Parts: sequence; structure tokens; C-alpha cells
Amino acid sequence: MRNKDALRFAVVFLAISWMIFWGIRNTESKEAPKVASEDQESDMIIESNASESKIIVYYFHGTYRCPPCLQIEAWSFDAIQESFAQALEQGTIIWETIDVDKPENSHFIREYQVSTQSLIIVEMTGNRQKRYKNLEKVWEYLPDQQAFYEYVTREVNKFLTGS
Repeated sequence: MRNKDALRFAVVFLAISWMIFWGIRNTESKEAPKVASEDQESDMIIESNASESKIIVYYFHGTYRCPPCLQIEAWSFDAIQESFAQALEQGTIIWETIDVDKPENSHFIREYQVSTQSLIIVEMTGNRQKRYKNLEKVWEYLPDQQAFYEYVTREVNKFLTGS
């Protein structure tokens, strides 16, 4: 029984230490990303002609925001803004954060099988969703900002080029 208690203590201690570490690192990061309001309609319909293609990059999160989750959001936005500034400005790429804990956003959990903080790229043709991808490896690249940026940029670019 003591081994189980010691193991539980170690796991809790490591989790808290990790959160504190990321909290300290997060305070050193750049200004918070400018994102679409979470109060805006989440399942927006993009008004465009039937053949026009748009890419929506969603960052899904819960109400509770841990430091690594905030870091993923900030780095994702930074990578997209640095690599695709013109596409963001023109509206070819749309960045949106969604709190999936809000009742009005619960449909995203089913639609994209979101179970945790997630970065999802969606290709829209006209008003219809053509395809989407969950960038699950953002957690793996979290320790390396450059690799993280490259991963996000590469995946968004695949959607832009139709790959």
C-alpha cells in the first residue's frame, strides 16, 4: 500500500513541477496572440462563392488553460502569422480559438473527435467542409519551438496547396 501512495505522490509532484516549469517559461513568451473572440459564432458559415477555398485553423481548448496548452496556442498562432501573414490578411486562412467546454461549442467534440486541447486544420470549399486534420503531434514538438513551427507550417501549407 505504501508503494502505491509513494507512486501517487511522485506522479502528482512531477505533474505540478511540470506545470510550474511551463508557467515560468510561458511568462517569458511574446504578447498573447490576437484571436477571434470566443463569443463569436463557432460553427461559422463562410460566405463565398462555391469554388472558393478557405483554410480554418481551430485551436480547441477547455475552460481550464494549463501553461503547455497556452504555449501550444501561442506558438501555433505565431507560426501561422509568421509564415502566412498575407493569407491571414486576405482571409484565405482564418484563425479561431474555441472553448469546447461551452455548451454552444459541444458539437465540435463530436465533429472532430476532440478529447483535449487540439489544433485542427479544416479546408472549406464554399460553405462545405472538404477535409480536416488534427495536428496531434503538437504535444510531441512542444519542447522544441523551431520543430513545432516547422510542423504547423508544413501541415497548413499542405492544405493551402491541396496536398
